[in-house]
Amino acid sequence: MTGAGGVGARAVRARVGAGRYDRSDGEAMKELHGTATNVVSAPLAECHALLAAVERYPVWYPDVVRRVEVLDRDDRGYASRARSDLHVSVGPLVHDFHLVFVVDVAPMMVKLNRIPHDAGDRERFDVTWRIDGAGDTRIQVELGANLSVPRLLPLGGVGDSLARGFVSAAVRALS
Repeated sequence: MTGAGGVGARAVRARVGAGRYDRSDGEAMKELHGTATNVVSAPLAECHALLAAVERYPVWYPDVVRRVEVLDRDDRGYASRARSDLHVSVGPLVHDFHLVFVVDVAPMMVKLNRIPHDAGDRERFDVTWRIDGAGDTRIQVELGANLSVPRLLPLGGVGDSLARGFVSAAVRALS
């Protein structure tokens, strides 16, 4: 992401989400995982409201979350399905994702799971926020993805860096 790693001359543009699964093109499916946690003095309800309002992510993390359009809402008014444009620029991974997510808002958790384009789409992009605490609130995010990227593209540490960026942006928004 631009704010947490920058883009250098060695950056590689990865084609992710294009629906191509022919591995003869030098690309492979690679797993990406990351977690980050921080504690903020904001009340639990305020943290939950920030994370559950997915349409507001571009306000507090515009470097990565460029756009969110709510497609459906549940009976409580929370987004249940949303389209999002994400710009990821961490180490060698530079890509704009155009995704549709299912959003599940629970009392202490917010989950965003990418909806596949079709039955052959093996790519995955999942985000799970967890919050807890009495007094100070602990915010944790877990990212998991299965991406189509060039075979030799090193992704070590990319997931954790991306997760740290999301948690840092949330903490700044709550401060």
